[in-house]
Amino acid sequence: MLPVPVVRRLLRVKVKVSRNRLMQIAVSVFGLALVFAVAFSYFENVDFFTAFYWAVITMATIGYGDVTPKTEAGRVVAMVTAVAGISTFTALVSLLAENFISSSLRRMMGMHRVRYSNHYLVIGRGSSVSTCVNELLGAIERGELKLAPIVVVFPDEEERKRVELPEEVEVLIGDPTSRETLERARVDRASHVILALEDDSKAVFVTLMVKRMSKARVFVEVLSEDSVELLRGAGADRVVVSRSLAGRLLASSIFEPEVVDVIEDITSSVGGYDVAVMEGNAFWGRPYMEALRELKEREDVFLLGYYHNMPVLNPPLEEPIPPGAKLIVLRGSVSTGKLR
Repeated sequence: MLPVPVVRRLLRVKVKVSRNRLMQIAVSVFGLALVFAVAFSYFENVDFFTAFYWAVITMATIGYGDVTPKTEAGRVVAMVTAVAGISTFTALVSLLAENFISSSLRRMMGMHRVRYSNHYLVIGRGSSVSTCVNELLGAIERGELKLAPIVVVFPDEEERKRVELPEEVEVLIGDPTSRETLERARVDRASHVILALEDDSKAVFVTLMVKRMSKARVFVEVLSEDSVELLRGAGADRVVVSRSLAGRLLASSIFEPEVVDVIEDITSSVGGYDVAVMEGNAFWGRPYMEALRELKEREDVFLLGYYHNMPVLNPPLEEPIPPGAKLIVLRGSVSTGKLR
């Protein structure tokens, strides 16, 4: 008697075969080839490999002529094999072509399933998506982010047409609140998930789903500050209030427009300058002035301060940089070639 685990595996295989037409036809072709090979080996008195080779060649209607039946029984088997081969091989090739075309169409429509791991997943709509993707690509080119695929999920085809993305970005179409969409995007294997849904209630719901399905870090854009605590409670690792930031910049553009220009420049990797964070273990315990001077001479970057639980900008020159701190620096954007 077969062990229970073996029986269960056989039952699973049987169910998969019964539900998959392509597998059914493939098993039928292979089974017929075995049957005809046994018959040919028996009637023609040849080894099994030669018989199996003859059966496959005959079923595929290739007929090289290097192996031919000599007996009447062998010729009968050859005729039956040729007729059976035409039907089964035609069905197999048709299903293969159908699956290939279906897969291509699903990819064109964004309804396919990705097979990535540790990828960056961006879900949302609007200009925030394209800006985010461009920043990620820039950080990858500079070596600040690990090289990994970027997958974008749009809610519909119209949104996909409105937003221009680089060719190397994988695009899916689907409802972000649907588990099926998140599964197709392999959220369970993503390293980071970015949500820019332009709907705070939907952002809370999707964050809960992502956290339930994945261990990825989740970063969310919201419109209202009232949603920040809800999203943090849902498990979001960081929440950005886009309208509050936009409002502050709009107000500042009236009385200090130059500051707005600086902020827009340093927050974009494609501008003239870029604010970045770098490891500072070589300067832990040393005065801020030494780090400022050495970084300018050696790295051609300007030290703005350090991050230790919170940002500390422009500290006293004699203040030592605490252990565990990261350095906040200003440097020229790689795209402009202005500094390093």
